[in-house]
Amino acid sequence: MANAAQIEEFRQAALAISSLAQDQLRDLLSSFGPGSDPKRVRDLLLRVFPDFMTTFGDTAAVLGADFYDLMRDLPPSSGTARTVLSAPAKTKQSEGTVRWAVGALFAEDPDWGAFETSLLGAAQRLVMLPARSTVDLMARSDARSGKVAAVGWGRRTDPARARSGKSCAWCINLAGRGPVYRSDAAAGAVVGRGSERTGFDENGTRLSGGVGGGVQARGARGLANDYHDNCHCVPVPTYYERVTNYRTPSGREYLSALVPISLLR
Repeated sequence: MANAAQIEEFRQAALAISSLAQDQLRDLLSSFGPGSDPKRVRDLLLRVFPDFMTTFGDTAAVLGADFYDLMRDLPPSSGTARTVLSAPAKTKQSEGTVRWAVGALFAEDPDWGAFETSLLGAAQRLVMLPARSTVDLMARSDARSGKVAAVGWGRRTDPARARSGKSCAWCINLAGRGPVYRSDAAAGAVVGRGSERTGFDENGTRLSGGVGGGVQARGARGLANDYHDNCHCVPVPTYYERVTNYRTPSGREYLSALVPISLLR
């Protein structure tokens, strides 16, 4: 299982990829400015932005697969993980992002700063999405293969941002719940409600509040994409086996429980 330093290394590597994408977009936009024809800006971005998201997103997906292999917490008998890479942002999604961001330039009072902030923030989110989603896809593959009973997810904030007050309150709230989600989508659900609680944290301590009834999306937006722009959070899985007649480290006994594999060794 990955330790805090390895999780931070994954976060920083993913952020470095997204930062490089943002830097290249800034270079592209440097030939324009507040007085530029918004149609020219839009048309150029519609041609190149989807390719940017594909190129950097593919790299981020490989990073996610490498991280999953590093933190995979299953016995040797489970064999190696099946690599399942998440696809980058779809062309229509990238084009929609461009049209949304460029809208600030077509306003009665055009705002170049708002346009650039929106575009670069969305680029960061779209580039990091395949890294996050690849971890989820590979964990689901392990679960479907019967190598593990369940996978609980915890959302990890950026420690430095949290200490400085830069992490948003909602991210801190989601991260504070521990590995109580059953999918990467739920851990990223800024518009969801409910939870799928495992009943135990990674230390085997019984969680208060019982077992949740599942995370559901509000409206038509999918949960998997709901990391906000410029979010530094990453989802980290904890692997569980179902154990009968289980005694927790604190001495409590349960007829049946989902227990982190790390506690069974």
